[in-house]
Amino acid sequence: MIILWRKLSLSEKIKMSEGAIKCSVVVPVFNEEESLEPLFSELLQTMKGLMPYEIVFVDDCSSDKTPAILKEFKSHLPQVVKVVSLPQRSGQTYAMRKGLDATRGEVAVTLDADLQNDPADIPRLLEKMDEGYNCVCGWRKSRQDTLLKAGLSKSGNVLQRLFTGMKIHDVSCTLRAYKKECVDKIALNWEGQHRFIPLSLSLQGYKVGEIVSNHRLRKFGHTKYNHRRIFRVIVDFFRILIARGKK
Repeated sequence: MIILWRKLSLSEKIKMSEGAIKCSVVVPVFNEEESLEPLFSELLQTMKGLMPYEIVFVDDCSSDKTPAILKEFKSHLPQVVKVVSLPQRSGQTYAMRKGLDATRGEVAVTLDADLQNDPADIPRLLEKMDEGYNCVCGWRKSRQDTLLKAGLSKSGNVLQRLFTGMKIHDVSCTLRAYKKECVDKIALNWEGQHRFIPLSLSLQGYKVGEIVSNHRLRKFGHTKYNHRRIFRVIVDFFRILIARGKK
C-alpha cells in the first residue's frame, strides 16, 4: 500500500489548512499500531475531496507504538491532525467524549481504528445528513464478526426497536456523523454509553437516519467484546430510557 500521507506536496498541505473546518473525524485509539498507517492513508484519500477537515485521534493510553505513530502523523500534517492523549486508560466512551469536545467542524464523524469501519463511507454519511438528519449511523448489514458478537448485537438492536420504535437497524455501530448542534447534547457519562448515542439523540427529539455501510473483516488485533457484556448493555439500555437520553 502507498502511504498517501507521506506523498502529499506542500501545496496540498497548505490547501488543507485553508478555510473553516467543515468536518471533524474522531478516532478513539488503543493499541492499534498495525492499523493506524493504512487507516490514516484511507482517511486522507477519502477526505481530500471534502476539505477543509481535521482528524482527531484520541489515544487511550496505548502501550504499544501507537503514540509514536500518532506523533509522526501530527509532525507531517499539523494543520490536519490533532492528537488528544489521555493520561490513563479510560475506555472508548470517555475517549469519544474527549474527541468530540476537541472538534471544530460543522459535522463530527466517528469511527473505530481497527479498519472494520470503512472511511470511504464518510461521504455517504454526509450526503444522507443533507436530507435533514441530525445524526446518521452506519448499518453493518453484512457484518464481518463472529456469530456470537453479531447475534448479541442484533438482539440488542431488536430490543431497542421494540421498546422505542426506532427504525435504525444498527444503533451500536461506531461509524456515525453528527451535526454540531447536537454534539454537546450527546450523553457520555459511563463506559459503554457511546453505544446508545443514536437512541439518546432520538429521545431528545433529534432526527436520526442510517446508511448501509461496508463492514470489513478484522485484520489486526482482537475484539474486546464478550458474552458477559450483554448483561451490562441491557442495564445501560434501560438507564438511557429512564433518563430520556439526557445527560
